[in-house]
Amino acid sequence: MTEYKLGVDIGGVIIDRINDSKDTSFFSDNYLNTTAVPGAFEYLSKLNKGIFKDKLFIVSKCGENNQRKSLEWMTHTGFYEITGIPKERLHFCRERSGKGPICAKIGITHFIDDRLEVLKYMIDYVDNLYLFKPQESEIKGWEGFLNYVKRVNNWKEIADMLKNI
Repeated sequence: MTEYKLGVDIGGVIIDRINDSKDTSFFSDNYLNTTAVPGAFEYLSKLNKGIFKDKLFIVSKCGENNQRKSLEWMTHTGFYEITGIPKERLHFCRERSGKGPICAKIGITHFIDDRLEVLKYMIDYVDNLYLFKPQESEIKGWEGFLNYVKRVNNWKEIADMLKNI
């Protein structure tokens, strides 16, 4: 029986980018008030209790300041309690290309990210890649990699896909 492990990015997949032009932007002083992507906590909790039973990891590329802010946001929003994903399953790297080796070390079989460029770097490390609600402007220049990913628009859609693996 195959052991499935899910990796999930933070920005744009858990923390909603819809806040970026508002005073609740993650990049503003009000970052603790940034909203989560609709359905993120609910479906992460279901996936963590279901098919990915305690095999759900967060892998994010960010600088030291955004890492600190992400951890504070997760504590502030009750992320750990609601999703059941402990801090020990959070991994950070400084370069976009760094996610692949982290996923290989953990044994990630499925990964969700909102940036096609990041998923491009993961092709050799993770078999099942999901492009989550990407911004069209970020796809430009990376279109050649679209055939390596499954495109999804929301958390319900990804959860429905994943329950059939």
